Amino acid sequence: MKAKFVSVLLAASVLAGAGIWVGGADASAETALPLVYEAAGKLTESERLTYTPAEDKGVSGNALSVKVFLKNTYNYGFPASFSVTSGDREYIWSKTVGTAAGIRYEGVDGTAGKSAEALQWNSMGFLEIPYLFYGEIILPFADLENGAGAEITSVSEFSVGITASVNSNFASGDTWTADGISLYLFDVSCVTLDDDGNPSGYEEIADFCGADADDVRLSADAENAEPEGALRTATEEDYAVFEAFNAAYYAACDTQGDMKIIEDFEADEAFSDIGAERVASELHDKFYLSGQLSDYSVAAGGVEGNALHYNLDSSVYDAGKNSYAGVHFNFAREDATDWSGAKGITVYVENTADYLVSFALEIFQYNLETGLLEQYNLNDVGQKYKTVYAYNVETGEEFSYHTQTFTRVPAGFKGWIRIPFSQYAAPAWSTSPTYGNEGVLDFDKNPVVKISVTRLFNANQDTEIILDDIALYYSDFGVGSLFDDSRPSIRECIESGSIA
Repeated sequence: MKAKFVSVLLAASVLAGAGIWVGGADASAETALPLVYEAAGKLTESERLTYTPAEDKGVSGNALSVKVFLKNTYNYGFPASFSVTSGDREYIWSKTVGTAAGIRYEGVDGTAGKSAEALQWNSMGFLEIPYLFYGEIILPFADLENGAGAEITSVSEFSVGITASVNSNFASGDTWTADGISLYLFDVSCVTLDDDGNPSGYEEIADFCGADADDVRLSADAENAEPEGALRTATEEDYAVFEAFNAAYYAACDTQGDMKIIEDFEADEAFSDIGAERVASELHDKFYLSGQLSDYSVAAGGVEGNALHYNLDSSVYDAGKNSYAGVHFNFAREDATDWSGAKGITVYVENTADYLVSFALEIFQYNLETGLLEQYNLNDVGQKYKTVYAYNVETGEEFSYHTQTFTRVPAGFKGWIRIPFSQYAAPAWSTSPTYGNEGVLDFDKNPVVKISVTRLFNANQDTEIILDDIALYYSDFGVGSLFDDSRPSIRECIESGSIA
């Protein structure tokens, strides 16, 4: 299995007074490349990046502004910590309830548009930065947990904490097989908030573009622990990747018939000027694994172009652990998170085995009121048997059938499977107070931000399933019945339907 990397890019504005960072795509401007924090595999301890200016920075604002871009490969929201030191005291932003302000930028220089975005504090007291968030995190001094309302007139240090997802011991309850985050930190300023909470009057505290790696101290939070990460200078390719992700975030999803394709396993057009090797790496590393060891690749197959090939190899199976295995991904486009008006989810599937195999598409709704990621699948006690619909593109056959927690795929099947949202529910364990799942899929109110492809190892050993074009469908359909043509068939929906 290809190694994943944890990376944090530190950057800042390079045009004096302009407040923007000019990237590699703009040949007319000289680019100051940032620093990169990266560590292979899985962090076992949280680590901290600390910047100490040559002398204390005098400030007069009432909040901190931290400009960031985040992508990660182990969860939708990345838990981070922030602190400033003033005088001889460190002040930390850490709350178990409440929200923090975010200002999302559209366009790499922030001039194409800005919008407010609520950020959440999780139950452990860390601020969760959404996947692919690019913009400012506004941290009012009034929200400091250990000094609320403090009058901070100078800053002698600034720190950002990189939070390890528990530890590397599967038995401890942490099932992710690797961590992976990229946090681009552009600059840090003291800012004055007006009566409406809008920032003005920036006073720069830290500018990392063109800085030496030694300007940032790397440490592990645990006593006597050595950090696994290291600092290096970013490349122009690193910056081009940032630009591409930011551009892709605002691109509309492709459509086909009555389907909006929310994941096609292809690189967005914005990546066209980036080297093929780096693009292939980015495509692979957007996914992450959990549970039993499994393997996946993004390679040719499926409808056309790339598909997800997901394998379960019996040689690495551990019978002493839960049989579950999963591969997960977050959506790279904002449009993919909007499921309002859709009737259900569909996916192109190929079963390469000569016998039945199974998989599940689990969806994760981000509850904007609670700040919790809610899981929904076909596993609920109230409705044991689930109805799914299939269209075999090789035989032209359309049919419906019952399945249970996992969707069963007939031997040699190649085609589309449709699952109505009426078949989804919150699993019983997720509605406990620990998880806080409200159990209500509300696509008009909340975005869906993540999908898990899960399989049971003991039922699918040494099998590969190929998935392509995960999509939402918007039409009422039949299954090609000779006796009822009042509704279009699945094939007709795909070939000539509409999402309107």
